[in-house]
Amino acid sequence: SRLLTVTLSTTTSALMAFTAATSAYAGKALMVAGMTVSSMSDLLMQGILGGRFARDDRVSINWPAEARPYTGANDLTLGQSIAVGLDNLKTGVATALGSGQKVTVVGLSAGALVVDELLRQLATNPAAPDKSKLTFIMVADSSRQQLIDQSKYNSTLDYTYQPAPETKYDVIVVTGEYDGMADFPDRWWNLVAVANAMAGSIFVHVPMMFSNLDTVPARNISTSVNSLGGVTTHYLVPTATLPLVQLFPALAPMAAQLKAQVDSGYTRNDNVQAAQVAPVSAPARIAAETAAESTDVVTGTPASTADQAAPTVQENNSPVSEPAAEDNDAPTADTPTAPAPRKLSRKSAASA
Repeated sequence: SRLLTVTLSTTTSALMAFTAATSAYAGKALMVAGMTVSSMSDLLMQGILGGRFARDDRVSINWPAEARPYTGANDLTLGQSIAVGLDNLKTGVATALGSGQKVTVVGLSAGALVVDELLRQLATNPAAPDKSKLTFIMVADSSRQQLIDQSKYNSTLDYTYQPAPETKYDVIVVTGEYDGMADFPDRWWNLVAVANAMAGSIFVHVPMMFSNLDTVPARNISTSVNSLGGVTTHYLVPTATLPLVQLFPALAPMAAQLKAQVDSGYTRNDNVQAAQVAPVSAPARIAAETAAESTDVVTGTPASTADQAAPTVQENNSPVSEPAAEDNDAPTADTPTAPAPRKLSRKSAASA
């Protein structure tokens, strides 16, 4: 009798502790990893976006993460992999919603394509969950680029790349600056920008997934509202050093000139560059020269300006990447190219 009482007391305490720990979760976070990573370890999920999901109940959604022929001659195609991942994700979302907690669905790299397909299905489902119950975060999503402005089937990947679906749900889109997988130059004929993006697929694509969004400068954050009331917030995580310079350090003395050339490959920089080269009126020029001369007399030094550096990520040590969109053998403006996917690891800690 006494033994039974002690056992019941211990079991009750354990259940109370488990309940307390579960109730402390901020919500449910379902994550779909990138190419060649069928599932993610909890340690890896905890570090995504600077620990944004550290207090969430984290769940890795299994999917094949294959893209024949890039990942293996006998693997599934990208389209087949996404179909399997979509079924698993729908099951995971249904289960998570049953907990009564707010659910966040996170797609990383090629895994974001699986999440995009879920958004498309929800958009046509009258019984879709209320937007207050679901939020989506797309990290390094290759389909959310200006180059992808129309649907285009890729027979090699067995997948149709298409613009992001319009949805009632709020979506956060996180892109690493110069990431060749998700931030390919709008002006693909700018070969310097293209070469830099290729290097970015190595030095930017994975590390940016661990960036803290709180450190992204306000100028790199934009928000839009679609016709369904869905709010999309886009974060462009800045890259301090050009990937091309990281790949070839000898180019460091030319970094400023190279950056100007690279930035001209992106239409988002047009207004900034126009402002930098805008003609100065005669009165303003005279006033500036007078002020400069006055400063020299008083201080003996010329005035200078410096841009405030934004925190960035520079290392590449984790396992999520994806094949770039392509149209069979010929790259086009709609299909950014990048090196074939490779298996990477965050110091071998994360592939489950």
